[in-house]
Amino acid sequence: MACFDALRKLVRSFRFNLLSLSISARSLVWRSRLIRRGGLVEHRISILGIPIFVKRSSRPKYRVGLLVDEFFGGWNTAIGGYGALARKYVCRLIPNHQIQIDVLLDCGGGAGVQQCLIDETMIYRLPAHPMRRRLWFDKQGFDLFLSIEMTQPSFEILHECRLDTPLLYWIQDPRHLEQYQSRLNTVSRIRDSDWAYLKDVTIWIKERIKDGAVTFISQGDSLSAIAREMYEIPTSLRIRDLANPIEIDFSYEFETPPKQDKIIFLGRLEAQKRAWIVCEIAKAMPQYEFYVLGATGRGRDEAANARSLELYRNPDGSSRIRNLHFIGHVDGDIKNDHIKSAKLLLNTSIWEGIPVSWLEALSYGTLIVSAFDRDNIVKRFGTFIGEIMGDGIGHESIQSFADAITYWLSHDGDRRAVATTAINYVRNRHCIDSFVSQMRDEILKATSP
Repeated sequence: MACFDALRKLVRSFRFNLLSLSISARSLVWRSRLIRRGGLVEHRISILGIPIFVKRSSRPKYRVGLLVDEFFGGWNTAIGGYGALARKYVCRLIPNHQIQIDVLLDCGGGAGVQQCLIDETMIYRLPAHPMRRRLWFDKQGFDLFLSIEMTQPSFEILHECRLDTPLLYWIQDPRHLEQYQSRLNTVSRIRDSDWAYLKDVTIWIKERIKDGAVTFISQGDSLSAIAREMYEIPTSLRIRDLANPIEIDFSYEFETPPKQDKIIFLGRLEAQKRAWIVCEIAKAMPQYEFYVLGATGRGRDEAANARSLELYRNPDGSSRIRNLHFIGHVDGDIKNDHIKSAKLLLNTSIWEGIPVSWLEALSYGTLIVSAFDRDNIVKRFGTFIGEIMGDGIGHESIQSFADAITYWLSHDGDRRAVATTAINYVRNRHCIDSFVSQMRDEILKATSP
């Protein structure tokens, strides 16, 4: 059996190398590609590197390839923060008479290209072979790649293709390996992937910086600082600030409807989020109601993540704890109604960027109690109890959360004052109009010669 497996791998490797050689030879002898020049697009055909045909035609829109590995459930993808940004905001709001956005999902297209139209956005799964992807890119003539961080599927799409298309890199949650892994490795109940592939991303991004082929935008100063260290971004290269888009109800009046002694958790039920800490807090504080809004992510170790909460949930998904309620994945008005009626949002993660859930909560005056902070958002609008390593279910950890919850739920005057400030902060900093204007401007700047 071992000999058979070795032979099969050898044959597969031979076929892969033969295909690479064949495509490379074809590209060397004959190459057809689209290149934008100002408001025109050039169709160039060359033989042995010598142009033999150039045709120019008008193309009024800049074509942007958005690199993201999920589309908030679309085309059977996971439901997560990056996918929500892509589907709800970037692809829905940014395209106009100047900008077209297509989504590049992964290299799951096999030998060819698969495509699917969702919400008027074309989504692609590209060929597994890098040279086939290169030939496909030659025919598309993308003016810009926009990446939401650089997940492994996105990195696989680009790094072997040797393209000269510029990249606009949106810093959302830069995972500095030393910082991230040192925290991740303390958790024993269940762990997420260690993201070790980022070592290769760092090398690749550094090369793009040297070539002047990448620009950066970021949703927070603390995240920009991590990215500068990871990728050795020179101080001369500015990281531009960008609003993180939030659907804000400007007609909302604080405490209408009245807030309850209710605490919510909003997020995926995955290892990084450590939702079991919320369950232990609920056990320790039976006088308050706790609501878990979220589900295990599709294709994200669903069975293992579900097992991590078996102590607190029945097989049918209901809670074993009287004052703890598992609501499942919610969105839209249902999610907003839960946030409006809650006084506090709990965040129990071992690591975070700047979660959209924080900003959504603050937009309705729901304060944050968290074991993680970025840009001092939690310190300003709630309580940062300090980072908690490991599984986080020891007495001291649970008591730190309980003390913060008790304070805010027994000091209504302080809570109302901070909540009003929080609402104004989100409305001024993260409104959709600002995001749309800023993102369109950054795309057009990045595509300028």
